[in-house]
Amino acid sequence: MENEVIIALVGAILGGIVTYITTLLLDKRKEKREDRIEARKERKLIFENRPEMEVVDYKDYIKRTGYGIKQKCDIEVFVTKIEKISITGQKKKDAVFAHYRDDIFNPADWCCVIYEFKNAGKTDISTFNIVCNYQKDTCIFESDSAERWAKDNLLNYWSCFDKKIRVGDTVTVKFCYHKDCVIGGMFSAIMSIIMEDDNGRYWSQPLFAPENKIYDSRLISYQEYRNQINTDIAEECFKKPWLW
Repeated sequence: MENEVIIALVGAILGGIVTYITTLLLDKRKEKREDRIEARKERKLIFENRPEMEVVDYKDYIKRTGYGIKQKCDIEVFVTKIEKISITGQKKKDAVFAHYRDDIFNPADWCCVIYEFKNAGKTDISTFNIVCNYQKDTCIFESDSAERWAKDNLLNYWSCFDKKIRVGDTVTVKFCYHKDCVIGGMFSAIMSIIMEDDNGRYWSQPLFAPENKIYDSRLISYQEYRNQINTDIAEECFKKPWLW
């Protein structure tokens, strides 16, 4: 009789423990599921309220050399090919020098396209950047200082408009090219618009300059943004070509 009582008591205790553990595991699973649901809702809300650039005007002067060159825009960049790279020094002290054609810096020989972008999203933009994606063979410079940068054999992949662009505001961007060297991407966007919103988030929007074609913005990390504008990674790739 005593054995039966003990067995019943042990069974009840074990049953209670199993029930407690099962309930605890189910509660944790439920919490994780609810956390995932909340995280998805938050991501969806962030995406729905993202900044988004829309092309509201586009002027194509690619076949009309000299047209539009003097029109003032918020950002004006000159896009050019890197002719060659030279490396001097030894090991970690290696310096990378980019070389460009000397005859491409006369604005009289330039053609251009001009975009007017509108912030059609739901969040204000703190900084607006034009970034070159083809870092292996293409650079961009601010138009009024392009020749100076090129003569100093510098690399540059971005231009920044450091002014708030509120929802509904517009910004104008001019891409200039030498008439004999208009650079574009056939299958991918050669440029990106990278924006920092008022919440400190970064958004990238592929732009198929010089075409009138733009994709939706997507959320990126700060590190991705830094990697795209910083020349350090490109310089390492020029030193070690197999990294490209």
